[in-house]
Amino acid sequence: MSDSKTKYSSGVAAQKALAQLDEELRRKLDRAAGRAAQYHQNWQTINLNDFVDKFAPGSGAQIDGAKIVFHTPGSDIKVVCDIRGGYCRLQDTTIRSKRCYLDINGNVLGNKTLPNGKQTGRSQSEYNMMTHFRILKREEM
Repeated sequence: MSDSKTKYSSGVAAQKALAQLDEELRRKLDRAAGRAAQYHQNWQTINLNDFVDKFAPGSGAQIDGAKIVFHTPGSDIKVVCDIRGGYCRLQDTTIRSKRCYLDINGNVLGNKTLPNGKQTGRSQSEYNMMTHFRILKREEM
């Protein structure tokens, strides 16, 4: 098992330091922190080490602005972690729409079934709740 949490934490520290010099990056990180504070209570939690080992085994951490991405070359799946928000998402790069993120098991989210048995689409907030995963802090792991 690789220690993806350490790679993530190192990247977070580096980008936070860079944000002190880069106003645009600082604004992005501040917006992400605000969104996370507002919504994180609805998100499932994950152990980043286990999550990366499952969906991006052997990957390194690549910093991309306000994100840290774990991606195994040749794979269509990326683990995309938000630097300031403390969450990650699972992206399927073969899906060419805004809803290219997967659930915690790596499945594409389909319609939901209502109590009366009818199928309906998910709202954006329902979709976000199912595709954002709070990264456990080291002491919670």
